[in-house]
Order: sequence, then structure tokens, then C-alpha cells
Amino acid sequence: MNINYIVTLFFLLFASKANILVKSNLAWFCLEVFMIIIALKFNRVKKKDVQFFILSIVIFFIYILFRFKLNQLPTDYLKSDIFYFFKFVLTSYLFCLILKEKTLYYLVKVISHLALISLVFYVVQFYQDGAIVKAIGKAFESVTVETFSLRYTNFLIFTYDTVHYYRNSGFCWEPGAFGSFLTLALLFNFLINNFKLNKEAFIITLAILTTVSTTAYLGVFLLFFLRYRVLNKGSKVAIIVFAIVFAIAIPNVPFLGEKIVEIYDQDIRDLKELEQLSNYYEDVQRQIPLNRFASVIFLYEQFDWKLFLGVSNQYDEYYINEYNVNISNGIMDFITKFGVVGLFVLLYRYGKLCKVYLRKMEYVVYAILILIILSFGEPILMLPICVMFIFLPTFKNKDFSALSFYYRTKYLALQKTENL
Repeated sequence: MNINYIVTLFFLLFASKANILVKSNLAWFCLEVFMIIIALKFNRVKKKDVQFFILSIVIFFIYILFRFKLNQLPTDYLKSDIFYFFKFVLTSYLFCLILKEKTLYYLVKVISHLALISLVFYVVQFYQDGAIVKAIGKAFESVTVETFSLRYTNFLIFTYDTVHYYRNSGFCWEPGAFGSFLTLALLFNFLINNFKLNKEAFIITLAILTTVSTTAYLGVFLLFFLRYRVLNKGSKVAIIVFAIVFAIAIPNVPFLGEKIVEIYDQDIRDLKELEQLSNYYEDVQRQIPLNRFASVIFLYEQFDWKLFLGVSNQYDEYYINEYNVNISNGIMDFITKFGVVGLFVLLYRYGKLCKVYLRKMEYVVYAILILIILSFGEPILMLPICVMFIFLPTFKNKDFSALSFYYRTKYLALQKTENL
């Protein structure tokens, strides 16, 4: 186990939003100090890297100061944005700084190992209503936390929630989030391995199936369609066939069509009865769990035009006293925090990274759609696993080593002709 593996493992555990490490500011500080020491010790810091980070700091702070003045929000909101930068953004930058062109390789390697571990515990959790995994979790929590939940337990590498007793949460806070991490890992694996169905692809795909996550399934479907197109096996007729099959599948597959329709109908009912729900959940000391569509409508009604630049990383304080709701739409969560502008910047940088491997804009669009599908369900865009896309294109070597010989020679030959 080398230092790159260790750094990646800790990066993922902190990005998981599931364990005791994530909740400790001291733990985040120690992680960043550790990463800075590693970067300096192994001579990973170059002058241009420091210049790039300083430029990023300047742009970020100009942005948040401008919108702070424009939105006229409390000072605590600005402090929260600053704190977010030195917690999530700095961690993402240091991770990319250390791993550089090896970032995707180690992400795939570590996530595939964590996926394999999750498959073992996933099988075990079916034994006596999860008695074994709950016992392990409680033993771990007994020396790490003062109080613990009766339904939820986490021991760093695995999470078990009795609500999701038939689904695999892996090292993340819930199955949908784990499915998103896995789907991104599968995409990374395809990018760096010429879309080969290797051992890692098999393990990750199997783990995705155990999450029973609608968004993960949709993302993987589109990912395999991308693979089909990149390997030059597609045609316009094939695209039409895939579209028809997809359109037919959504309303007829229970966990796709019926679930999506049920979620939408329930969301509209919840929004109409928000005041009654607020009283009920206040009595039971819980947040109102707004679902995917309700989260979008609710946040738009709260902030309207302010969503263009975003409000703050602490935006929930704006309405929390009136409606104690829990948002579950990752795209709208990110837009409310960093605006449509912030979302555009993140997707642009992510697309730029994918273009290093995919080259054709059609394929890059598919890759962007995959990320949008995944984040529609879970708030992953604000986590380091996605924030790293801001920095990664700068550290990635722009070569063709991950592309097939046919695709590489065809593209290079085309470029050569154009240069002549």
C-alpha cells in the first residue's frame, strides 16, 4: 500500500459524508496538514501549481463577496462560504496536487476495493436483520461517539441503515450516494482503460446493482451507451433504438417509471401541506424530507433570481425557522449554494477533463449528462469527489495513452491533415 493509495482512501472517507471523521473539523484540519506534508515531501508542488491556486482563491473570494453584498445576507453566511473553501475546496486541490495524472487511476482502484468490501458486508447484513453489522457498528461507535442512532450505524468502510435493509450503502451515507460514487468510478475506469470490461468494472457494476438506486441505474445505462458509441459500434439507427428502448423502459420498469411518478405526485402533495407537515415534524423533532422535485420547487420559491449567483453554503438558515426541511436534490442544492454560474463552471471543467479522453463533443455531452443524472438524486456536487473537477484538468497530462489505437491514430491523422 503506497502513499497515493493512503491519500486516496482518506480523501474518499472524508468525501463520503457518512462517518465520524466528516463531522470533525479537527479531523479535516489534520487531513489537510497531512496532505500538505506529503505534497512537500514528495516534491509535488510546482510554482505554476501555487500560482493556479492563488488565482482560484482570488476568483472564489471575489465571487462570494460580490453576491454577499448583492443578496444582503448575514455575515455568518459569508463565514460559512469561507469555511467551505478551506475545508472542501482546499482538500480537493491538495488531493489533485498530490495525485496529478494518477488521480483517476487511484480513485478507481480504491473505490473498487471499497466496493468489494461492501459486497461482503451487504451479504452479511441480511443475516438476522443486520445483527452482525449493527454489532460491529455499535462497537466502533462506543469508542468514537457519545450518542448513536438506533437505525443507522457506520464504521468508516461500511454503513447500515435499517430503512435501507435490502440496499447497499457502502462507505457512503445512503445507497443512492454510494451508487453515485460507484458510477463515477466506473466512468473513470472506462476513461483510463479504453472502455474495457476489466475486473474493476465487474466489481463496481455488481456493487451498483446492490444499491437499487434509480439515479445510479439511469447513469450506468447512459454510461454503457457511451461505451457503445466510443468503441465505434454505434450508428444513427442504433441511437434511435436505444432511445426507444429507454423511453419504453422508464414507464414499464417499476423502480424507474412508477417510482419517479410516485415521487413527483407525493412531492406536490407535500408542498401543498407544508405547514401541516412542519407542525408534525416539529413535534417528532425531525426535518421535513422534501424529495427530488419538491426540493427544486421549494428552493426556487424561496430564492428566485438569487439562484443565478447562489446564496450561500449556509442557505438553509434562511428558511429553517419557518420550514425545517431537508433538501434531496443535488443539482438544486449546488445551485442554491453557488448559483447557476457555479454549476456551469463545474460542468465546464468536468467536461474539459472528459474531453482529454473522449475528444468528441458528443461523447463529452453524454458524460456531462451522467453527472447531472447522478446529482439530481444526491447532493454530491458540493463534495470533494466532484469539487476536484475544478482542479483536475490542470494537473492531467493531455496525452492519448488511454485511447484505443484505432481512435488515437484516426484523430491524430485528422489533426495532422488539418495542420498541413
